[in-house]
Amino acid sequence: MHFESNSTTGTGLLKVLSAVAGSKMVDGKLMLPENIGQGYVRSIELGPLMRMTIHRCEFKEDLSLNRIGSLQEKNEITFSFRNVFSENDSRLMPSVQVSSSDMDVEVFIAAGTKINVILISVHVDLLKNLLNENNENLLLNHMISGHQPFLYDEIVSPEIRHVAKKIAEASGPAQLNDFFLKLKAQEMIYLFFVELTKREEVVSYPLNAIDVHMMYAIKDKILQDLSVPPVMEELVLFSHMSESKMNRLFKQIFGNSIFNYYQRSRMDEAAYLIKDQRLSVSEVGYRMGFTNLSHFTRLFEKHIGLKPKKYSNSSSSFHGTHYSH
Repeated sequence: MHFESNSTTGTGLLKVLSAVAGSKMVDGKLMLPENIGQGYVRSIELGPLMRMTIHRCEFKEDLSLNRIGSLQEKNEITFSFRNVFSENDSRLMPSVQVSSSDMDVEVFIAAGTKINVILISVHVDLLKNLLNENNENLLLNHMISGHQPFLYDEIVSPEIRHVAKKIAEASGPAQLNDFFLKLKAQEMIYLFFVELTKREEVVSYPLNAIDVHMMYAIKDKILQDLSVPPVMEELVLFSHMSESKMNRLFKQIFGNSIFNYYQRSRMDEAAYLIKDQRLSVSEVGYRMGFTNLSHFTRLFEKHIGLKPKKYSNSSSSFHGTHYSH
C-alpha cells in the first residue's frame, strides 16, 4: 500500500486509511479491519497548537508513506516517537525523529511489522512559549526559527519510554484524559530536548529528501550485521557522496559519527542478547565480532554503564542508556 500526504499530523493518513478500509473513525480512532491488518490509529486534539496520533497496529501488506513538505504548515514541527512501548521487541531501536513540516519524509514499513508510534505535531509558537526566550542552544533555535527544513533522529532515553507507557495505560477520569495526554506530550518533547542538547553544536546544513533517504539507507546498511564494522570506502561508493559530505550529513541527522553510531547500536544489541535472550557474555562477545572478551567488556561498560555480567544480573529493563556522543 502506498500513501501520500502533505499533512504533518497523521490525520491525512487516517482519512486515507478510513477510505481504504471502509471504516469510520469513532472519536478520532480507526480500528483496522482484518483484511488490511490489526490494531488501531487514534488522533487526539490537544488544543489549537498541538495534536497527538497514536499508531498501534500492523499491516498485512508493505506500507510506504510519502509526506510531502507543506509550506502552508511551515510553522508545525513533528515529533515521531517510534518503538517506545514496553512490549516492543527490544531489538527495534526506540528512537525519535523530529522534522519541520516543510521537510519531505519517506517511510517504508514491511508487512507484519508491529507499529508502535506516538506522533506529536506542535506549532512553533507553542514551543517558543515553552522554551526560555533567552535560550542560546543553536539546535533548539534552529528548530524554531523556520529558516530552513531540518530533520534530527535520536535514540530515546528510558525516561521517554516510561512516559510512553503512561500514555498507553492512561486510565484517569475521561473528562481529564486530554489534559493528562497534553502534559505527557509536552514531557516527551522536553525529554527529547534534553537528549538533543547533549549533542555537539555543529552547523546545520540544508537537507533534501534524497540526502535524508540516503542517510537512512546508510544507517540500515551499517546495522545489517553488527559483527562487521562499517567500511568507509564501501559506504562512500554506496552513497555516491564524498566522505566528508556523507559524514557531515549523518552526524547532523543522527548526532554521531557513522562508526560511533555503529558502536552504540552494537552494544545495544549485545545488551538485548544478554538481558532478554539470556546468552552468555562470551557467546554475545563472539557474536558481536569480538575476539578479545576483555575489550568487549570494557566497551560494553563504557556504553551501557555496567560490566556485562553485572548487567545480566541487574533488574533494569532498559539498556543502551549511557551512550556517549
